[in-house]
Amino acid sequence: MKNLRPEDYANKNLREALSISGISKEDIHDRRVKLRKYFDVLYSLYPVYENPDCLLKAKDLIHKLGVIRDMDVICYQPNRDKLAERVSKKIHVMNYCFLPKVYGSRLLVFNRILSLQKKIEKTEDFHELRKIVRTARNLVESLGYKNKELSNLAKEMGDLRDEILKMECEGRKVNIDVENYKKRANNIIVSFIIYQDEFHHFSLQQ
Repeated sequence: MKNLRPEDYANKNLREALSISGISKEDIHDRRVKLRKYFDVLYSLYPVYENPDCLLKAKDLIHKLGVIRDMDVICYQPNRDKLAERVSKKIHVMNYCFLPKVYGSRLLVFNRILSLQKKIEKTEDFHELRKIVRTARNLVESLGYKNKELSNLAKEMGDLRDEILKMECEGRKVNIDVENYKKRANNIIVSFIIYQDEFHHFSLQQ
């Protein structure tokens, strides 16, 4: 599926996010993941295509769903369901945010992956690194590539983030070998960049 258009990938995820109607832990998590995949592509298409209104709406929903997600990870909050209902009702603001065909979308997304790889070396914070890995995974997927190593690393770091939240809530100190995660993330993303056979204009930050 290497001929997948990123905007089709974004629209598919937006359509699926809009179709989720429940407020269970799984529903909140899945809706947020799908909106994030949509957001990452839309953000990457600037400046050829820009829709700041939909970008801001998606970002706001992702943030609010994230608050509920954190409640689900750490401990149940009495107002959780009420908040989840309120946020879920706002998803309709995305009904008119489907992306048109954008010429050059694959190149724009690939260039964003290059820029993410260059950020790794300067990143010292685990959570910022996790966001880089997650975004890179989403963008690689949007190009139609399957990268199991990148997907596994993103999941591992996401699971660790949940554990960190629980430990911090309990007052326990958390130590993470960020350098190890940086090395793994860089190696995986660089391998993808080198071995893909579509774009050859890049330079790498080693």
